[in-house]
Amino acid sequence: MPEINNAFYDDLGHRWFEDDGHAIALLRAEGRLKLAYTHEVLARHGIGPGARVLDVACGGGLIALPLAEAGYRVEGIDLSGSSLEEARRRVPEGADATFRVGDATALEAEDATYDAVLLFDMLEHVEDQAGVIAEAARVVKPGGVVLFNTFNRTPLAWLVAVKGFKFVVREAPDHIHVWRLFLPPTDLADLAAPHGLTVEEVHGVRPTLDGAFGRSLLRRRVDPAFSFTTVRSLAVGYMGTAVRS
Repeated sequence: MPEINNAFYDDLGHRWFEDDGHAIALLRAEGRLKLAYTHEVLARHGIGPGARVLDVACGGGLIALPLAEAGYRVEGIDLSGSSLEEARRRVPEGADATFRVGDATALEAEDATYDAVLLFDMLEHVEDQAGVIAEAARVVKPGGVVLFNTFNRTPLAWLVAVKGFKFVVREAPDHIHVWRLFLPPTDLADLAAPHGLTVEEVHGVRPTLDGAFGRSLLRRRVDPAFSFTTVRSLAVGYMGTAVRS
């Protein structure tokens, strides 16, 4: 049974933002969709600039940095020190953003600290998914939101996120995605409910099937215009929002 390979993220450095052909370019492309969704959800719930946001497994700050630039008070935690250093280096002048090493299953925060907690592209990278969700529920304020996205545990998700990923990105390491850690949305809702989190909505996520997608397949290199879109089907990946009671 393969173990998840999270060491991949330790050597990215500037590639978090500057190398379109690298595997991380897919995460950067998906990040544009997640950032737009985050702004929409926060606005809908009356969580505006000045609110406190925790980005769990923030990596190089793809989501945290734009949120801080928009006026949110953002904290990012990750296990990769080098990724955190890249995020710190890019904090916009005047923005309120801090980045530190942290364990998603043992957050260093008081109960009901944050208005929003982000669990983007991280649940499929941890063994203790229940612990992560429980901690997110603990530190978010009543009425606050936990945003998430991950892969569904389906044959199609395996084909796209495991086999397809390796085909498009030739230098991608083995076991960056492990199918047994993919999380069906019904299981996520079941893990969230005992901790006062109610899943409000879930949207399917997949690559946009356009010219950039085709060029990426033909060249086996991520095209700069590669993008993701929301769909009804949850068969590959999904993102959504849970609200704390």
